Amino acid sequence: MYFGSVRFFKHLIIAVVILMITVPTALAIGFGVSNAGKEAEIGELKAQNVSLSALVDYYNGKTDYTAEEFMTVFEQLGIDDKEFVELLYEKDKSAFDKLFESAEVIANSDGSVEAGGDITTTAVTTTAPPQTTELTTTQEEPPSPYADLHTDLYCENTDDIIYNRDENYIYLTFDDGPSKYTENILSYLDTYDIKATFFVVPQDNEECKRLMKLIVDKGHTIGVHTASHVYTDIYKSVEAYLDDFQTAYDLIYEATGVKCDLFRFPGGSLNDYNTATCDAIIEEMTRRGFIYFDWNVDSEDALGATWTQMYNNVLNEVEGVSRAVILMHDHDSRYNTVLVLEDIIKALKNDPKNYTFDRLTRNVKPIQF
Repeated sequence: MYFGSVRFFKHLIIAVVILMITVPTALAIGFGVSNAGKEAEIGELKAQNVSLSALVDYYNGKTDYTAEEFMTVFEQLGIDDKEFVELLYEKDKSAFDKLFESAEVIANSDGSVEAGGDITTTAVTTTAPPQTTELTTTQEEPPSPYADLHTDLYCENTDDIIYNRDENYIYLTFDDGPSKYTENILSYLDTYDIKATFFVVPQDNEECKRLMKLIVDKGHTIGVHTASHVYTDIYKSVEAYLDDFQTAYDLIYEATGVKCDLFRFPGGSLNDYNTATCDAIIEEMTRRGFIYFDWNVDSEDALGATWTQMYNNVLNEVEGVSRAVILMHDHDSRYNTVLVLEDIIKALKNDPKNYTFDRLTRNVKPIQF
C-alpha cells in the first residue's frame, strides 16, 4: 500500500523541500519586479517634478532656455504637442494654466515645491495619490507713492522678457553725447558695420537734435542718460530724478520719434551721490518698465586715460567677462576716445574668440552693479 509507506514519506519529504525552495524564490522575484516598477515610477515622477520646477522658474524669468532646451524639458514630461510647447515658450499664461492643471508632482521633504514669483506648484504628500497642481498669484503690490507723477512716463512691462543668448558679445556704449565727435564715432562704426548704444544728454538745440536723429537713423540704440548731468540735483529725490528723466525723454522723442526704454544712471546705478535715494529710484523706474544698464568694462576715458591706458583697459577687461558692456564717452573733451576707438575695434574683431558686436535692447540681460 502506497499511502503510509516508506515510499510515500520519501516522496512527501522531497515535495516539501521543493516547496520550501521554490515558493520563497518566486515571492522574491515577484517583489523584485514590483519594486523595480515602483522605483521606475517614482523616478519618473521625480524627473517630472524637477521639470515642472524648472518651468516655473522659466515662467518667472529666473531661468532661460533656447527652443531646443525647452523641448527637452517637455520630452521629460512626455508632451509632444509642438503648438502647445510654443505657447509655453512664449510664456502664454493660459497654456501654463492648462499644463499645471494636468501635471502630477511628488513632495519634497518639506511637502511642497516652491518656485517663487507669480506661479507656485503645490505638491502632494508621498503617501497620497498624485494630484493636480494649482496656480496661485501673488497679491497686488500697494500703489506707488509716485504713481501720480509723470503719468505718461511708462513703457512695456519687463516681466515677459526673454533674454538673448549673447556669450562673446561686445556692446560698445557711449555716454554724455551728442558732441562734436559724434559723427567721427559713427563713421568708425559704419566702417566696421557695428551697431552701438548711445546714452545721451540731450540739449534743446537743432544741432543736438540732428545728431540724435543721425544716431537713430544709422540703426544704433539711443537711451536716456540725463538732461542736466548734475548729480546733486537729479539724485536729490525720486521726484527730482523723474523730472530730469522726463525732460531728456521728451527731447529725444521730439528729435527721433523714439520712446526710450533704456537708460543709464550718471555715475552708474550706485555712486557717491545717490546712496540715499538709489534704491527708491531704481524701484520706481523698474516699476514703470524702464531698464538701466551699468557696465563691466571701463575704458576710463572719463578719468583722462591716455590712448595706451584705454586700449589696455578695454582689451584686458573684456578677457575676463563672458559678454562685455564697454563704457566709453562721446564728449567734447574725450578726443582720446576717438583716437583709440578704431584700434580697439580691430583688436576685438581679430580676437580668436570671434566676438559679435551688437547694440543694447530690452532683450539683452542688463549688466547692473
